[in-house]
Amino acid sequence: MSDWHNDLDAVIDTVYDCPGIDPKSIHCIGFSAGGAIASRIVSYNKHVASLLLMATPCSFADILPKDPALLKAHFLSIGTIREESFPNDLMKWYNGFLEVKPAHWLPFIYPRPVGIVHGDCDETVPARHATVLYNAAVMPKKLTILEGATHQLRKDPRIIQVIRDWLKEVL
Repeated sequence: MSDWHNDLDAVIDTVYDCPGIDPKSIHCIGFSAGGAIASRIVSYNKHVASLLLMATPCSFADILPKDPALLKAHFLSIGTIREESFPNDLMKWYNGFLEVKPAHWLPFIYPRPVGIVHGDCDETVPARHATVLYNAAVMPKKLTILEGATHQLRKDPRIIQVIRDWLKEVL
């Protein structure tokens, strides 16, 4: 997961230095594991004005299979991993997930706003994770539970409006 951290750091730094982009208008939206990574990055990267988490776990420990090989097989089956040779070190890769604890980082985002969006029918990350994240965040914060929504929030037709509404609130 360290590569994901490095990637997001690089994106934020690049956007911040990009001509024509107001550096005060950089907002981060993270889905699932991406939201977990974003929680840490935004906690120390003050270039980000707000954070919106979508179907983000508060911890991976209770949602991942206990066997790292099963997780790898799942990610291969859904296309998240595309090469059988990845990762080089299966245990190190697996433990990288277990070390990511977004609830720990959320208080450090203050005074910037944090939004948490979750589906009440999420089959991957139980909705109670959203409550844990919400409780960890400091005001200003907002929790939105979408009725009937599953883990794949980016496929939910309501999500674009949720994002628009969030940006209107925080701009």
